[in-house]
Amino acid sequence: MKGITPVIAVILLLLITVSMAGFAFIFLQRSLESATTATGEGIQQQLVSQQQKVAIVTATGTTVTLRSTGTQALTAGSLALLVNGTVTTSGNCPSVQQAAGSIFSCTSTVAVCNGNADATTKSDVAVNAPGGTDATSC
Repeated sequence: MKGITPVIAVILLLLITVSMAGFAFIFLQRSLESATTATGEGIQQQLVSQQQKVAIVTATGTTVTLRSTGTQALTAGSLALLVNGTVTTSGNCPSVQQAAGSIFSCTSTVAVCNGNADATTKSDVAVNAPGGTDATSC
C-alpha cells in the first residue's frame, strides 16, 4: 500500500500540469486570434483610405470642381478645402458619397480664385483627401 500513494500523487500532478497547459494554450490562441483580426481590419481600413484620392479640375469664384481619381468612393465630409493654407469649406465636402471617377463641386466660404493670376492677388488652393493632396495656384 505504501507504493500506491506516490504513484497516485504523480498521476494527479501530471493531470494538473496537462490541464494548466491546455488552459494556457486556449487562452493564448484566443488572444492571438483577436489581435490578428483587429490588425487585419485596421490595415484594410488604411488601404481603403489610401485609395480615396481627388484632383482639382477648376477653381473659380467660391466653387472648386473636383474629380475623384482614386479607386474607392469618397465618403461625405472626407475632404478639406484650403485657400492660402486656411480651411474654407462650408458644410460637408462632398455632402454625399462620390463614386470613383465622378466629378463634383465644393463651395468655399471665401473667394477661391478671382480670375487674376498676377503675383499680388494669386491664391493657393489645395484639397486634402484621405489618400493625398492636390494643389493649384490661380
